[in-house]
Amino acid sequence: MVVLLVLVQLCFCAAELEDLQPSLTATFETKLKVCEALETALVEIMALMKTQATTSNIHIQEIKNTLTLLDRGIEDLKDKDEVGDLKDDIGELQVEISGLKNQVNELKKELDNVKDKRGDGELIPAAKVQQISTHQDYIADRAVDGNPNSFSHTLNGRNLWFRYFFAKTEKVGKVKIINGAIELCCYMRLNGVRVVVMLTDVHRVPCQPNSLTIREGQSRSAQTYFVDCGGVEGMGVELNLPPTSFLEISEIEVYSPVEATDKP
Repeated sequence: MVVLLVLVQLCFCAAELEDLQPSLTATFETKLKVCEALETALVEIMALMKTQATTSNIHIQEIKNTLTLLDRGIEDLKDKDEVGDLKDDIGELQVEISGLKNQVNELKKELDNVKDKRGDGELIPAAKVQQISTHQDYIADRAVDGNPNSFSHTLNGRNLWFRYFFAKTEKVGKVKIINGAIELCCYMRLNGVRVVVMLTDVHRVPCQPNSLTIREGQSRSAQTYFVDCGGVEGMGVELNLPPTSFLEISEIEVYSPVEATDKP
């Protein structure tokens, strides 16, 4: 959600720059200010994408489009007679834009590398989600709301579960889980969680690894995990946590196996 908000800011600044481009009445300082605001938004969204594991090809393309627009805006400014003392400001902005381009390219490589390793098919949306109990207002739907800063949260107990139901029977490839508790005190609560495919209301098939071993690190990227369900067909997936603990999930995404989406 935070990334989306910054993207909205990005689009607003880009639209403002496009409106100013042909304007003969807009001052040089106004155009430069809009360019600087656009660059600031780009820096912010790049930082968010790196720390919150929310990078997508859509985000990358939006940033590339914005950088192209920003390049045109800077070139337009350089051609103006009134540049004067602001020449250094333009030069600094160009250097920052060049650095952002390099970051975008590196981020794209990382994204492609992760995709290759995961072998994701298509995202299987949740028709509904449920959890065994709810702490305060941390409902199960928070784990599928697209916001990595919110999370579902059960009460303390044993044999806790979280269920992700499909609209129809689906083959399950990989499951992505972002730990809901990344604070130093709590991130190990998810240790030992198991992911299974629900064949029926009572029958389950385990995914691999059989249980998660939680890593150290208090960031969304460090606390993002993948399990492989091997194409087993079912009505949904279930996370269960045998030890006495809380079950907290920031985000869960379920993907079909690659072969289910391949074209002959």
